[in-house]
Amino acid sequence: MTLTITVLPASTQAGKETIRFLLQDESQPKIKAIYRDPAKAPSEFTSNANFSAVQGDVSGAGDSELDFDDSDAVFYIPPPTYDGRDTDDFARACADRVKAALRKASSSVKRLLVFSASGAQYEKDIGILSLNHIADTILKSSAPEVVIAKTGFFMENWASAFETLEGEKPYFESLFTPLDYKIAMISTVDIGKVMARFLLQTGQPLPSAPYIFDLHGPRSYSANDVRAALEIATGKKDIEIRAIEPDKLFEYYNSKIPEKYAKGLEEMTVAMLPGGLVAGDMERPENVVRGEIELVDVLRKFASGEATKAVSGAF
Repeated sequence: MTLTITVLPASTQAGKETIRFLLQDESQPKIKAIYRDPAKAPSEFTSNANFSAVQGDVSGAGDSELDFDDSDAVFYIPPPTYDGRDTDDFARACADRVKAALRKASSSVKRLLVFSASGAQYEKDIGILSLNHIADTILKSSAPEVVIAKTGFFMENWASAFETLEGEKPYFESLFTPLDYKIAMISTVDIGKVMARFLLQTGQPLPSAPYIFDLHGPRSYSANDVRAALEIATGKKDIEIRAIEPDKLFEYYNSKIPEKYAKGLEEMTVAMLPGGLVAGDMERPENVVRGEIELVDVLRKFASGEATKAVSGAF
């Protein structure tokens, strides 16, 4: 049987990579990709007969309804908001819309795959990760099969380092301190590969309901490891690390986004640092799926221009 898989929102990094792997699969699943503006779907996807881009908005803007009819599986990536709305209220409204759409199409949807993050099982003191906690909680029993994938820090977020490597004294900023402190990281390519696999396994038994697993790269990395990888990828030597200490995190984030959201990112980062609520979870040995791509390989693609440096979002 040919599967029909819906991806929402399809414009996210995780959505793009997952769609790419799904379209390459020999089973040739039908992909229904939901965009605010379907015209922005990549040509590499729209040229494939098994792909269709449809209009929809999980935030409900413009009275947009979500249609999961005829879908065997749905992949949901909870989006953040920086438009003035409360993050938790926004996350709750989005998850409720997904749940309502699943209920409406309950006769067809067998599996829901929810994109989550390390530490999302905690109810408070995790900052912006509360949006993942809310989505996981609301959707954990909303389909016959529910899979929740909790990822580490995106390796691609280090693309921002290239913005400060061209000067006479190359440097990059690190939010993670001490500089030898290692955290779990994962490439979005590995994310797409693993997400596609779980979607293609729709209908197969799961170990638990819901089934929750952590998704990390082949190993964890520190800021010192990032520097070493950057030096290999670029050929530059003596790259400086400018550490953003915990007491400067809010100031750092607030220089980039509105104050009400900067606080959430500060709290998330502190939770990931030594002694933080999320820190231990990022190194749990049980129930971890590991990707294969090393950080240096991700950075080589940015250095060569093979990958775009316009990547944002921590998880």
